[in-house]
Amino acid sequence: MKRIDIYTIDIGGGHIAPAQAIKQQFDILGYKDLDVRVVNLGITLHATFLRYLYKFYWDKALRYPPLINAFYRGADNPFLMKIVDRILGITILPRFVGYLDREKPDLVVSTYFTFTHYLEMLKRVGQLEAVTVVLNPEPFDSHYIWFSPVFDWSMVFSRKSRNEIVEKGIARQKVKVFHFPIKPSFARRTQSPATLRRRLGLARKPFTVLFFFGAEGVGPVRKFITVLIERGVALQAVVICGKNEKLKADIENFARGRTGSVQIEVRGYVTNLADFIAASDVVVGKSGPNQVFETLLQCRPIVISSFLANEKETTNWVIGNKLGWLTRSPEHLATLLHRLAARPAVLKRYRANIEAMKLHSGAPEICEFLARLARQKRAPKKRPMADALRKFRDRVVAEGEAISRRIEGSENVRRFKRASAKRRAKLTRTRAASRRPRSRPAR
Repeated sequence: MKRIDIYTIDIGGGHIAPAQAIKQQFDILGYKDLDVRVVNLGITLHATFLRYLYKFYWDKALRYPPLINAFYRGADNPFLMKIVDRILGITILPRFVGYLDREKPDLVVSTYFTFTHYLEMLKRVGQLEAVTVVLNPEPFDSHYIWFSPVFDWSMVFSRKSRNEIVEKGIARQKVKVFHFPIKPSFARRTQSPATLRRRLGLARKPFTVLFFFGAEGVGPVRKFITVLIERGVALQAVVICGKNEKLKADIENFARGRTGSVQIEVRGYVTNLADFIAASDVVVGKSGPNQVFETLLQCRPIVISSFLANEKETTNWVIGNKLGWLTRSPEHLATLLHRLAARPAVLKRYRANIEAMKLHSGAPEICEFLARLARQKRAPKKRPMADALRKFRDRVVAEGEAISRRIEGSENVRRFKRASAKRRAKLTRTRAASRRPRSRPAR
């Protein structure tokens, strides 16, 4: 059986969701000769400090976007990040090598730049036999930090991304373009919005807006709804809070007050997000690739309320193709939603634009591609320099051990001879003393 590892770390969801989409698609395909695993290396390698550091940074970046914006501008040159990775990897890298030696995957897919750098290092010194594939989670941007020229393949999700990375030095024949992978559970819903709303416990008739800001639930929802109430916009606001229990409690408490013409429905973490998207008229949230494509797959326009530096190109793609809108303030959002509620033809036109894109999940094609790579018979790689260095090292170690044994043996022989000589000398003195005549005392 062939083994495929997809490496992630539990920091944000941008790279975890594509990994899970590919894994779920493999499970549906049911290949009997493939063992596919999504491996959270942060947990598997006990990288506690690394996880804490990255989580701390990501949490602050979501709340203070300039942090990630500053990082993203400088990250296109990966030299500094590779130095940081090597410092952080002093204790992690040996565990990673041990994991690879123990598990022996036939193909590895890296979805996070830190592990791409670790795998690149092992591949350069000839310590990695597996086929290496990197997945860039940004569909319309290609920072060099995500890629490595020594990897066998690079997967991207747009021609723009492919052209950019080729210009930066990655061989064109090693770059493969796919549609963005989306979880099979987000397959397009065929039920009517009214049917879905009834099933979800929502009001059937009002103009319905879904507010969703990712699994972490970090977004200015209360500010948006407050302005909607002040402006008297008539709509049903469905708020998905994700893992943010504080936000859920806050919005639930807020909804108990006077909300005017705005009906507020609050949910926490849900496993049927696609149903809520399909039940809505429009979705308000960030322009993270997963949320954008999951929304568009249900043929619903998206209102982008904010974006980080790494999401700028995705935002430009949405606006440029008239698949959604960008708002910069709660007041602007209220004006837009009031216009959309009053003019259904606008929504209809945008849905037609989404239909024309013919979007679908790239997960099935990606699985077929990875399965072919894993099944290929590969001749042992010729690594004359690495093998020569390894043999030289082994010879030096063996010779050193032999010399130590000889020295130790010689020393033992010398010690034995010295001890024997001392014993013989002592015995001789004892015998000589016993033969001497005893002197008699004078009378």
